Amino acid sequence: MKIKSVTAIPIDLKLKEPFSIANETVDIGENVFLKIETDEDIVGWGCATPDSVTSETKETVVNCFNNVIKDILIGENPLRINYITDIIEEKVKGNPSLRAGINMALYDVIGKKANLPLYKLLGGYKEKIETSVTIGLNPVDNMVDKAKFFVSEGFTCLKIKCGMDADQDIEVVLAIRNAIGPDIKIRLDANEGYTLEKALRVIETLEKLGADIEMLEQPTPAKYLYALKEVTAQCPVPIMADETALTLRDSLKLVKMEIADMINIKLMKIGGITNAIKANTFAEIAEIPVMAGCMNESMAAMAAGVHFACAFKNVKYADLDSALDFEQDVVKGGARYEKGFVIPSDKPGLGIEVDL
Repeated sequence: MKIKSVTAIPIDLKLKEPFSIANETVDIGENVFLKIETDEDIVGWGCATPDSVTSETKETVVNCFNNVIKDILIGENPLRINYITDIIEEKVKGNPSLRAGINMALYDVIGKKANLPLYKLLGGYKEKIETSVTIGLNPVDNMVDKAKFFVSEGFTCLKIKCGMDADQDIEVVLAIRNAIGPDIKIRLDANEGYTLEKALRVIETLEKLGADIEMLEQPTPAKYLYALKEVTAQCPVPIMADETALTLRDSLKLVKMEIADMINIKLMKIGGITNAIKANTFAEIAEIPVMAGCMNESMAAMAAGVHFACAFKNVKYADLDSALDFEQDVVKGGARYEKGFVIPSDKPGLGIEVDL
């Protein structure tokens, strides 16, 4: 089999409402769809989601695709995914979401060639995974209403954005816990917004008042590794690294230095499924559980995260909800939601249908 053509198609997906975290507000999800066509008429789809966290834009993604990636891919056998990925890793510096999109498109081809859904091809450890749904920063009443809505839709785990105002964060979480009752899991994500002291004050206050927090994600700035390590040492709830875990090397450093209790692996940050598998492997050896997370991704990309999450035992957590945020995606299939779980498609490859 040979790759005969590759295409990059930028698409802006409008969010149902602006989404705010501690360091930005967005109202669209920039996605670049990546199409690989083979001489056996198998088509593989992937998707890059550039973001300020990955230091990319859709322009840098498309430019790198046109100037570098095309020449690497044309004429290659897509089944040699480790070989192709190695070449791309060597020649493409930065642009991790582009590398991720190409990587998942190659896996889509392999899954279709094997006539297997990707999660089964990768190992098929589980058939579904519980996912959180995220509540962005807003006035307290709005966040409470959103929490109640998600619970009414059957979700069993909420991720609440925080990190701008510690006192308001405490108020919001207590109000949400009071509104949804004791059985729904609550995770917090500060997106680097706290100091060590604020992070500890927020969690200790919430725990004292019975809020029952499952975990706190990236409380302190990513560049201050020892602040995150100290929060991890002192905090009464588990700490998850996210922005600190941008690259494969970052994940290895987190494991070796025992910086955090858990690691959030996002395909867009780490450069695709191949690198995610590597990061998960040495995290599992160190007995550090992993979350599969997402950016503002179309289902074209998020489905890859779902398949990855379900393939491996050590991926114990998921925050795979981005496809719910758009007014209209251009993708069908890939995964579905049911009673708080996200379930990968059983169709070959990623199991997606793209309508562009």
